[in-house]
Amino acid sequence: MNSVFFLIFFLVFLSIYSGMNFYVYSQLAGNIAMTHHAKLFLRVFFLCGWASFMLGEYLIHWKNDWWIKLIAYCGVLWFGFIAIALSVFIIRHVSVLFIHSAPYKHYSAVGALLVLFLLSLFSFVNQAREPRIKTVSIKSSKISAKLDGFVIVQLSDLHLDHLKTPRWLLNIVNKTNALNPDLIVITGDLIDSTATEYTQALKLLKAKYGVYAVTGNHDFYAGLSHFTEITNNAGITVLRNERKTINGLIELAGIDDIQGGRFEKNLPSLKEVMQGTDLNKFVILLSHQPQVFEKASALGTDLVLSGHTHAGQIPPMDLIVKFYYKHSCGLYQKGSSFIYTSPGTSFWGPPLRTFSRSEITKIALSRK
Repeated sequence: MNSVFFLIFFLVFLSIYSGMNFYVYSQLAGNIAMTHHAKLFLRVFFLCGWASFMLGEYLIHWKNDWWIKLIAYCGVLWFGFIAIALSVFIIRHVSVLFIHSAPYKHYSAVGALLVLFLLSLFSFVNQAREPRIKTVSIKSSKISAKLDGFVIVQLSDLHLDHLKTPRWLLNIVNKTNALNPDLIVITGDLIDSTATEYTQALKLLKAKYGVYAVTGNHDFYAGLSHFTEITNNAGITVLRNERKTINGLIELAGIDDIQGGRFEKNLPSLKEVMQGTDLNKFVILLSHQPQVFEKASALGTDLVLSGHTHAGQIPPMDLIVKFYYKHSCGLYQKGSSFIYTSPGTSFWGPPLRTFSRSEITKIALSRK
């Protein structure tokens, strides 16, 4: 069943990815005046870019040599470049429907190419910046006087893989510890590979009441055994459809990612996980994906912490994410319940961010 699912997923992804490349190529070749040799070079350039992503994604899971890392890095950059290009040239394509002059077709294509390079460069620099510290205040009448000022630091979507480094992670760990958290939570997608080289840095995460995590879809894709090995060795407590009482005042629950059902059968429902929860305490749910908020709120959850969406990272994914997810990024409230969806502490795929920032989220609880 899993093999069939991944085969279908791969074929659909390959078709979409190839179509994106062809569309951008055709927009350039068909609207910018160039010689036959220039068009041939452009065609070869696009084929190499297309192949670098597919080849890099395949090879990086087998070997860790520097040249493979280089191919993989160029490949994910190309993937991000093509995604942004798709957005830019669709906008340009729509404008051509209203302005039919031949000079406009040429100059609008040249202008779109310039916008593409500037937007890609900005996205690369923006993602290369250190994660910002975002402070989120949660005020509730259920927060007791003893809990007032309690600090939770949320990390999400670190996607530890062969293209990141332990030194990079150590910087994030140091920034997290500097916030003096009472509790650290990791809301899924910790790994994207075996990632054992990151264990020592993760061990250094320090919080008064411990470090807790839940699974994300990529933790299942990378291999739950790898995820479990890393979290166990790093001293991170994983909540897999279970609850813990923190400081006698917080009910902390964590559920597996919804994609976990493709890998493991008979996972309990959210209602089953939350059954018996002491609603007199402040109830926090860790869920990698934010779709559970409506159900969690109805079950008496006070705060849901999620990730997964990355705020889209780059166009056109940012718009798709906003349309698909009701709680796509940031803080939302329904009645007395809150959800905070993190844009991610790191990135997946292309090291690019256009309209969002990677962040370490400091959540400060206070009595209303």
